[in-house]
Amino acid sequence: MTPLIRPRGVALLILALPAASASAQQSPPTRDTTRADSARKLATVEVRGSVSGLGKVRGANTVNRAELQSTVAGTSPLKAVERLPGVNFQAADPFGAYEWSTRVTIRGFQTPQIGQTFDGITLGDMSYGNFNGLGIGRAVDPENLEDVTVAQGSGALGTASSNNLGGVIQYASAEPRNDRRFALRQMLGASSARRTFGRWDSGLLGDLTSGRAIRSFVSYSRLDTDKWKGSYERFSPEARSILGTKGLFGGAGEQWQDQVNAKVQALFGAHKITAYYDFTDRTEGDYTDLSLARFNESGRDWDQFADWSTAKSFATGQTPDEAYFHSAQGARRDNLAYVSGEFHLGDRVTLALTPYLHTNRGAGDWHAPNYGSTAFSPDPIYFRQTQYQGERSGITSRLAATVAGNQIEGGVWYEDNETTIRRVAWRLEDYAAGPDVDFSNVLRLFFDRTGNLTTTTVYLQNTNSLIDDRLKLTYGAKYLHIGAEFKNNGKTIANAQSAPDVTRPKLSLPTDGGFLPQLGLVFSVTPMEQLFANFSQNVNAYPYSPQSGVYNTNPQGFQLLKDRTDPEEARTYELGLRTRRSGVEASLAGYYIDYRNRLIGVSVCPLTATCVSSFANVGGVTSRGVEGLLALHIADGITWQSSGSYNRSTIDDDYEDGQNLIPSSGKDVVDAPRVMLNSSVRIAHGPLVGSFGARHVAKRYFTILNTLSVPSYTVFDASAGFRLGRLSALKDLTLQLNAANLFDESYIASMGTGGFSVRDDLQTLQSGARRLVFVTVGTSF
Repeated sequence: MTPLIRPRGVALLILALPAASASAQQSPPTRDTTRADSARKLATVEVRGSVSGLGKVRGANTVNRAELQSTVAGTSPLKAVERLPGVNFQAADPFGAYEWSTRVTIRGFQTPQIGQTFDGITLGDMSYGNFNGLGIGRAVDPENLEDVTVAQGSGALGTASSNNLGGVIQYASAEPRNDRRFALRQMLGASSARRTFGRWDSGLLGDLTSGRAIRSFVSYSRLDTDKWKGSYERFSPEARSILGTKGLFGGAGEQWQDQVNAKVQALFGAHKITAYYDFTDRTEGDYTDLSLARFNESGRDWDQFADWSTAKSFATGQTPDEAYFHSAQGARRDNLAYVSGEFHLGDRVTLALTPYLHTNRGAGDWHAPNYGSTAFSPDPIYFRQTQYQGERSGITSRLAATVAGNQIEGGVWYEDNETTIRRVAWRLEDYAAGPDVDFSNVLRLFFDRTGNLTTTTVYLQNTNSLIDDRLKLTYGAKYLHIGAEFKNNGKTIANAQSAPDVTRPKLSLPTDGGFLPQLGLVFSVTPMEQLFANFSQNVNAYPYSPQSGVYNTNPQGFQLLKDRTDPEEARTYELGLRTRRSGVEASLAGYYIDYRNRLIGVSVCPLTATCVSSFANVGGVTSRGVEGLLALHIADGITWQSSGSYNRSTIDDDYEDGQNLIPSSGKDVVDAPRVMLNSSVRIAHGPLVGSFGARHVAKRYFTILNTLSVPSYTVFDASAGFRLGRLSALKDLTLQLNAANLFDESYIASMGTGGFSVRDDLQTLQSGARRLVFVTVGTSF
């Protein structure tokens, strides 16, 4: 018999006009209803996942739209997934959007080892100098997201990612509405925060019964906020595209973002075509990186200096990295577009094609200390800018067919990526008098490099349903290859005192991942309980950033890397149980991960030789743990959700770093808390809505030899809201109050912003934001 358990994804919310919806639903189930069935599909919003991952052959949890909308307006969806088991998300700002600080770790794997996709398109490795993608906050407005799913162990074979050793985070955009309306939300809050969001939906246009219809939306948002500590002042010229530093209300904040989203869906018979466009222009003022000693001595409010005299004294002191002048910033401008086609080629064959394009321009500013060197800067502080320019284009494809009880699926992902990163330094107009920059006086062209990356994955899988559909068995494999060509662009600046990178040769280092198998099953033990098991093998691309990756080594180190290293690889084994009964949904999973060919920066050569800095494989890591989630419907309008995880990720091997043996065997992996707990209560009673939640993170090491760690912490958040309903021409009116870090906990959030040391303290930590309160008013008409 067919099992009774169904994921929430089968529940459809019909938003079309009643007459059209009834017409579509009453069509007889014959071959002639293909168009009506497709029209019905267009006229619905589908929730694609459940909180416990029901029906999945791997561990997976979903945050739905309602939960995303309950956070502070403008909050990154990355922050929302911190509630899910096994996910450790950290950021130094209340929105989780400050990209220098955003870090996510899952089951001991670091940010560059976790894949992310948006509507099936890769977002890259989420590095700050993003050379192969972009942050989710620059790909879609949080208001336009439908849900976020985390597959903690691995993504499906068709996932467009080359760095999902430690799982994948998948974001899905919301569909256009079927009714015409304009929605408006306005947020105000601490640190002069203000965010305006407006979205217009065209409604469903066309004839549903004929299978020809279209719907669309376009939105614009503007976020302005000052830093919650310290200050920021821009010293480089601005290239404004929309509002920029003019701001919308009250001038621009120290951090701001303009964003435009547009989405159109069209139905042609049994086929559906979706077009999406995103434009984002943002600037963020930096928070300074802290050492643990500085945090303990000066507290969380220590930040960059607004006083030039103080900045000068630190630049010539014993610890020039303690703090910087408050000019440090990151600016990014992105265009992202795709067209997705879903085609039904008969009753049993479907084809999906999604070509996409992404362009990026960006810059990072810094009044940098010269660390005592006078080789190119006669002053102790100079002005430096790192410039980013990238263009990616690609296509994902999927062909699925049902043949004799086999659900066969295969596909290809191909991407061509050209990314250039350039770094220039200028002298100040008068170092003694102030920080103003003389942009006509170039001191140095550090580098001007381009990487050309071509990524190809091909996958094939089959799914069989057995034992009266109680057992679903999925198995297959994918092939991954990345071509990587690097070159120095050979450019110089005539009056620069030095251009040290100009003779760097062209180099090539492909990643050949080979064939990577996966096997998963789901078994319905009872109509309410499921067992699932999964095995996956994945590899990670080499660190390909032209700025800090493999091309940043000298030719000798590069050749050693090419000759002696293999891509990082992980084999993940999962076993779990899920249940869904009246008022209860829960999951419990255990896992074991064999992570091999760990790649870190070391001096690579025999102990008797002179060493150069490069990357090297230094052994493996073993991870094992357990994750659980419990969601309870306590009473009408009251739900309680809790999750917990225990992870033990330990290094397997000692390794050599030049002349030193690093006794790392048995040490915990950095930034991998053993215990994490989350619990929240949500209330929706009549016009009243609210939530109260807590998050606990155990201590985390930030040195490889576990000599230094940051203490555990617990943070509470709360929200309260009121729905006023229809008011004259307004279809609804809502008021929402959010308090982040309600009890004002002082704690370390992000770590690793300045890298990880073997045993010593360094400036690599970011403090979590203090208590901040925000209010949001929303309506539509």
